[in-house]
Amino acid sequence: MEHNKPYWKVERTRRCGMVSMAPLLFSVRIPTWLAIWWRNFFGFEDQPHREETPRNVIVFRLDQLGDVVLTTPLFRELKRLYPNTHCTLVVQPPYREVVSTNPNVDEILVVPDLQPKWLPKRIRRLLSAWWFYRTKLRQRRFDLAICPRWDVDESLTTMLCALTNAAKRVGYTSETTQAKQKINRGFDAAFDIVLPAGPVCHEVDRNLAIVKALGGSVGSHNPDIRLTPTDRRFANQFLKNRERRRMLVAIGIGARAAGRKWPLRNYAECIRCLDRQRPVQTVIVCSAEENAEAVELSAMLPVSPYVLSGLLLRQVCAVLERCDLFIGNDSGAAHLAAAMDCAVVVVSRHPVNGDPNHANSPVRFGPRRSRSQVLQPLSGEGECLSACQLAEPHCIKRVTVERVVAAIHELLPIEATAMPSTNVFMHDHLHSFVDAGSA
Repeated sequence: MEHNKPYWKVERTRRCGMVSMAPLLFSVRIPTWLAIWWRNFFGFEDQPHREETPRNVIVFRLDQLGDVVLTTPLFRELKRLYPNTHCTLVVQPPYREVVSTNPNVDEILVVPDLQPKWLPKRIRRLLSAWWFYRTKLRQRRFDLAICPRWDVDESLTTMLCALTNAAKRVGYTSETTQAKQKINRGFDAAFDIVLPAGPVCHEVDRNLAIVKALGGSVGSHNPDIRLTPTDRRFANQFLKNRERRRMLVAIGIGARAAGRKWPLRNYAECIRCLDRQRPVQTVIVCSAEENAEAVELSAMLPVSPYVLSGLLLRQVCAVLERCDLFIGNDSGAAHLAAAMDCAVVVVSRHPVNGDPNHANSPVRFGPRRSRSQVLQPLSGEGECLSACQLAEPHCIKRVTVERVVAAIHELLPIEATAMPSTNVFMHDHLHSFVDAGSA
């Protein structure tokens, strides 16, 4: 999962003896303070006759792909708590595809990315959020607004939550981390129900703590992505030339931070080790910007791979659903594979003895499935004590190919994959081929 968190930035600048927060002060903190002040002193229309059970709920999730996937249990449990509620979700445009088929989400709103590229990124984000409020939220009323962000809010979700005309607002305290205390100071005033930081736990559990704070109980913690027949027909077409005697292994080479990327040569060696025991067919999962890396890895593999690049996210999920195994970096693709009930091995740069509450920690962001393993360096290297500090691949190189192969054998014994898995072929007889792209 790609967690666009500020920790590594904060740690890197702290080593230089300072934490530069000026951009966030003017683009996040001050606009949010103004939104809280506006709401408190000017207020909104009184909303009499509001029922105790919310009829309209809005959830702001303007984070990265993995965060969105790990929030899907919250949508399900909110619907279980309030069966007749209309649930509106606010996400970034690229991730709409993941939740557009979710039966627990009734409406999806996206915050547009304004086009003037000459403007600084944070100013564009601020203008986009303000335009979104003016055009999509200003005239609407909600019974409940939820901001599940536990980490530092850099995406203006607290500002939007404060501006939203809602009877009640729920969010996490700004006391969760030192970075959040500094950058999001005073944001607690945006919420009517302020959740405490709580103990170290997985982000799914932190999201679901909101349901408990609202008086509900939790039935299931599993992420939920729904595929359509069209998505599965795409997977059929994409893999139509696959040799079924080969174990289908997806490799997630992408990550937003270069320091999270395990070297390509290690992935290639891992596949060669597996291929010596049973023929392997690989599927490389990456973004369009990572095509060059996919080409480089392809040249090292024993068999020419399929390449999933620049596709719709549900199409990626449909192919991952048919894979026996996913090996990859700590990224959103790993969470997609886990949601598709694929066996998952993640290579993490976060040391075993590092800070369990860090944004790279698998304690918080590991794949939420029983058939998964996260391999970490046993300790950091050099100055990397609580977390890996360098932008380039560093501590992650301490995870060896031998450890990854051993984890794969433990998770998915080679003999158990001798026949095509139910997960791979259960849909073949249900769907005919349609026009779909292939790599």
